[in-house]
Amino acid sequence: MKKYLLFTIGLFAAIGVRAQSAAQVEHAVSSQPPEVQTRSYEKDGKLVTERTTTTRVTETDTLTPARVFKAAIFISNRDCPALDGKMRYLEDLVTAKVTDEGFKVLSREAVVDAMRAFDPAVASRPRPDDSVETLLTNQTSILRLSQNLGADYLLVASIGSLGTDVRNINAYGVRESVKQTTLRLTYKVLDGQTGESITADEVKVSAESRQTPNLSESNGDTVNTLLDEAASKLAGSLRARIAQNRITPPQSGAAWVSITIRPEAADLYIPDVRIGENHTIVMGEGKFKVSPLSVTVEIDGVAVGSAPGTIRVHPGFAHLRLTRDGFKPWERTINAVEGQTLVAAMQLSPEGYARWQHSTAFINGLKNGAKLTDAQARALDGLGKMLEQSGLKVDTKGPLIKKSLF
Repeated sequence: MKKYLLFTIGLFAAIGVRAQSAAQVEHAVSSQPPEVQTRSYEKDGKLVTERTTTTRVTETDTLTPARVFKAAIFISNRDCPALDGKMRYLEDLVTAKVTDEGFKVLSREAVVDAMRAFDPAVASRPRPDDSVETLLTNQTSILRLSQNLGADYLLVASIGSLGTDVRNINAYGVRESVKQTTLRLTYKVLDGQTGESITADEVKVSAESRQTPNLSESNGDTVNTLLDEAASKLAGSLRARIAQNRITPPQSGAAWVSITIRPEAADLYIPDVRIGENHTIVMGEGKFKVSPLSVTVEIDGVAVGSAPGTIRVHPGFAHLRLTRDGFKPWERTINAVEGQTLVAAMQLSPEGYARWQHSTAFINGLKNGAKLTDAQARALDGLGKMLEQSGLKVDTKGPLIKKSLF
């Protein structure tokens, strides 16, 4: 629970940024082959020849355009529950410091709009911390979100630790207590398409307060001060790595793959009921399978389409979730590959099952060979049309006697 909640805080503290390094000027000097000019004239009865050698030197200043980094910033809290409430503040600090170093920050509204399809119920629902499903979901969501935003890089900043050390000093008759608070903040730059690490660093900041029998220092803003200093150091470290060209160009975008999703209703069938001659009920030996239509498909918390049908997703591990009114959510961790077909057996929710029983009670009470009145036949026919329009598909493949209800 703890890790997942902290991850959720980090996930929704996401903003898109566009970073631009400073333009560079390259100075080049080139020289042409020497040119020799000759002039002859007569002076005092003598022939005088003068030779002049000229060398042309060309100096060129070339302005290299600034490199643009399109990234997504994520702020998370590793293991400091006391700082959970400071995540938004740290996000603002990092954004401000990075902007001062030449980053162009997209507005929060732009990212919120891009995440409108994200289901908060999925994000906030607790899962076991040690489950494979949770680990895969946590690892893939940030990368998948950056891919959906079209980011070239991910800048992930995490609070590693916040600790306090106290030293008691007794020297030359003076007793002094020194309290030192230390904050460690790590960051890493990842390729926005593959998630591979490009560069990383850790910054550490500390603050001290002293107390003697006659003097006591107290700073109630210590944590905020440490966060401010850590954000400044992070921006400085990142600036140095950009200057050293340690942030390599992003890899080409991962190819999309097409997968087919075919939802089915688990253990849900309609009896083979047909209307024969003279409104006579004909009960077949088989049953018709029922499948839900217009099922919402979510990949890593983002709605990407509906099923049954084919959707395009990034290849690799992803968390698939199917939802539809009247059914329990269906969730699996999948490894998406081209041409994959997934059959999802969805179960009715208690409310959906109650509605189903009410709608089909009349059918289940029919008997083979019974003759219906005109009113009963119209009611039965209307029930069949109602089921057709309820968003459920009834598989009626096979020979018909005369007229099937479905």
